[in-house]
Amino acid sequence: MLRRKLRSALRISELPVIVDLSHCETLNRDDIELLLDCAAQSAGRDTPIVVVAGSPVTQVLLEVVRISSLIPVFSSVEEALGYTKTGGMSRVERNQNAVEYLK
Repeated sequence: MLRRKLRSALRISELPVIVDLSHCETLNRDDIELLLDCAAQSAGRDTPIVVVAGSPVTQVLLEVVRISSLIPVFSSVEEALGYTKTGGMSRVERNQNAVEYLK
C-alpha cells in the first residue's frame, strides 16, 4: 500500500515528495528497495524526492546502502522543507547522481 501511494505521489505531484522515516526504528530490505524504486522514478521527472532519516542510525544506513547519493537525506522535516523551498537539486543533478550510483 505504501509503495502504491509513494509511486502515485511521485507520478502526480508537482511538488517535492518528502518521505519521513523519523518514526521508523529500523529499515528492512523492502524499505530500501522502495526508496531505490522511488529514486529511479523521480530521476527523470521534475518531482524530486527527499528523505527524513530522523535517527543517526537510519541516516548511516542510508549512507551505507548509498541511497543518500541518490536522494537528499535530512535529519528533520524542517531541514527537508527548507531544502525543497530553496529548489534543492536540479533534475540534471539528480540524473547525474543516479548514473554515478549505477556505475
